[in-house]
Amino acid sequence: MKRTFILLVAILSCAAVNEAVAWGGWAHRFITYTADKYLDPEVKAKVDNYLGSPMIEHCCWMDDIRRPIRRKNHPDHEKAQAWRPSLRWHHMVVDEKFRVSDKRSAIGSGDMLPNLEKCIENLRNHRNMTDSAVVVNLKYVIHMMQDMHCPSHIYYTEFPDCFEPLVEGGRKRDQMRIVYEGEKTSYHAVWDGESILVLYPEFGEDYEKFRQKMDKYSARQRAKICSGTLNDWASDAGKRCRPIYDKIQPGDHIDKKFLIGYRKISEGQAMRSAYRLAHILNTTLK
Repeated sequence: MKRTFILLVAILSCAAVNEAVAWGGWAHRFITYTADKYLDPEVKAKVDNYLGSPMIEHCCWMDDIRRPIRRKNHPDHEKAQAWRPSLRWHHMVVDEKFRVSDKRSAIGSGDMLPNLEKCIENLRNHRNMTDSAVVVNLKYVIHMMQDMHCPSHIYYTEFPDCFEPLVEGGRKRDQMRIVYEGEKTSYHAVWDGESILVLYPEFGEDYEKFRQKMDKYSARQRAKICSGTLNDWASDAGKRCRPIYDKIQPGDHIDKKFLIGYRKISEGQAMRSAYRLAHILNTTLK
């Protein structure tokens, strides 16, 4: 068995459970759709060949595997246990200066970045890997590159309650309970499921219409966005997403106008995610 399979097993050596999905299924597919437009032709062909179909069909895999793991009566529950460690890879933690921290949240999550780095390094070595190992690492990278930019998937060490045991009502700065459009939910869920779709309701769920509206960066701007290291991007995401917590408290009532007020964050993070995902795949799968 090839050496890189051992690397894959090493990645799966941690264990904890994350409670949330990122961006929501539609947003994941939209970002992947946009990233696909920026893949070099030979890289796109390679990605599609490894996955067996366009990568948009695989971008939610990391969220999908949560279901059989958590539901003991699910027919795939036992088989899915091998993927349990990856459930903690949906969050990262940054400190007060927006530097990536190795601190873990109350539920143990927060190690997205080191695992994403491992998966990217594996893809750089894809020629020496089994096809199945490449496929798994591809799915991880496609998903985690997007999670890293999701506004509600960053823990801030300046909010100590994110790292304390859960209490009634949830953590103040992450899974805090609020009322959105008259319904009780978590602040996290609002950002995952609504933050992009509400911006242009007239587009329905048409990926291309959203892309044409939001994909306005010049080649020079895209190159600047994709410069730097993974740590630089993580720090940038932490700084850009921090304002979504400035005017919210547990129990607050908010509506779509609240999310529209943060339009620049939703649009900017989606586009940065797409450009950087394409850049990573273009530079690792040459």
